[in-house]
Amino acid sequence: MTRVAPASLPSVRVSLGSEVLAAGVRAVLADAALLPPPEGNEADVLIVDDRWLNAPDDLAGAAVVSLGSRAWLALLPDVCPAGWAALPPDATPAELVAAVLGAAAGLSALPPAWLAAPDDDADAPLDGGEVSLTPRERDVLALLAEGLSNKRAARDLGVSESTVKFHVQALYSKLGVQSRAGAVARGFALGLVSV
Repeated sequence: MTRVAPASLPSVRVSLGSEVLAAGVRAVLADAALLPPPEGNEADVLIVDDRWLNAPDDLAGAAVVSLGSRAWLALLPDVCPAGWAALPPDATPAELVAAVLGAAAGLSALPPAWLAAPDDDADAPLDGGEVSLTPRERDVLALLAEGLSNKRAARDLGVSESTVKFHVQALYSKLGVQSRAGAVARGFALGLVSV
């Protein structure tokens, strides 16, 4: 097996409230050659827990991996356009390493079980033929599936952020969901979004 040169791997800073969890995360990262940045340098990826939910401005501009609750799903897409991942605290080492590498590459990731939020009515019968989306709503849904924030989606589409918010709300209504993750999950289930 060929290992990637450490210089090409992202540096990672761990900021978790539990020292036990932090030690385990650092051990997993060290095994994958994902090391902290040199003293005085910024890390490429920041690993945080729910303590950071009250300080989203401190995360702006960084690639972030959260180990915590589903509350991150409402926050990360808008705060971390540089890449993000939301994982439960009991994520496997492979999931953690994949999340760090994905976030560092500007991707968004979350566990499949989190695609449908618990308050979404995922059992409501709906098939793709019953949902009629406008071309712009399909564009917005595709950008949501890529993990883009409203601001970034607006820039990519050449429209205002308010216009994107309007389309997102229309998607929630048409798809019968209450969250971005729910819209993406329902879009995948109905064949409205492809991988």
